[in-house]
Amino acid sequence: MAFILFFPAVAALALFIVGVIILILRFGPRLCGLRHHALPDNHEWDEKSYEHEISYA
Repeated sequence: MAFILFFPAVAALALFIVGVIILILRFGPRLCGLRHHALPDNHEWDEKSYEHEISYA
């Protein structure tokens, strides 16, 4: 019976903890300074790759 009384508080605490975890996963490296430079995106990899025509002769 006591759980019914504390259910809203437990639910709010659980949502708060989940929200903090999501924020840490999303913005943690930027906030904590773990990554000094951004990882390259697909456009940068395309410029570094070697493209040539393939001939089947």
